[in-house]
Amino acid sequence: MAQEYPDFLSKDHPQTLIVYGIVTNPETIANGFECCNGEHPFALTNRYALVSPVSPGLRLSSPGWIDISFQQMSQVNAIGDLFDLCRERLINRSSPFSKLIRLFLERYLEFVGAQLESRKSELGADLADDEIFNYRDWIFSAWLPLPQAQILLPPAFDAGRPSFAELDIAFSLAGQLIGVTIESASTPIKSRQRKIDYLVENHPQLSLVQVPKNRLQGEDFPKDLFPESLAHFWQGLSLPLGPCPPEVLLDRPAP
Repeated sequence: MAQEYPDFLSKDHPQTLIVYGIVTNPETIANGFECCNGEHPFALTNRYALVSPVSPGLRLSSPGWIDISFQQMSQVNAIGDLFDLCRERLINRSSPFSKLIRLFLERYLEFVGAQLESRKSELGADLADDEIFNYRDWIFSAWLPLPQAQILLPPAFDAGRPSFAELDIAFSLAGQLIGVTIESASTPIKSRQRKIDYLVENHPQLSLVQVPKNRLQGEDFPKDLFPESLAHFWQGLSLPLGPCPPEVLLDRPAP
């Protein structure tokens, strides 16, 4: 029986497989993958994400990516320490030689922290009398960046053989995928560019953001290149959540 791969162009069960991090052979993951043909296929691990048009967005609070137990989390005493742990895990998912990707991650994580400080009166107003939450807890509702993302292309691209479009970063917002490529000094390899072009032209939920490397040299994250939803990550949520929250609270809508 032929291997069945996730296919974002499928009419019945559109699924996007995103392999991320330091994975030298994403085909190994694809070949050992069992397609989820349920109504709402979704999975997140420390090596890949499987999303569909109706999947919840991937956030720092989404369980599965950080690979940390509840017991380990309970030993962290401050929000800042937990966020630093998330930062460390994300940075270490990219190669030490991928300096621009690591710089992007640093600028992005600095940006989401700055967003909370600039909107703390708005975010703290509803929680002012709450002894459990404060506005800094919203940091874990920020969208999860997937470094060194490799997105599986449909079988039609290469006669049924698994092929991947390589992106520097990927975000999965609710119902929307954002791919990020960062300008480099070298000309992109033609085969890599051909796969990226195919992905952008054919994926119905994906948009590509190309970031000039000089936009990462300063202190400001290039938020103008991204949709507003990336910056206003708390909108639509009723409560802030930390990594690995109880499933009953995941993507709980605002009343």
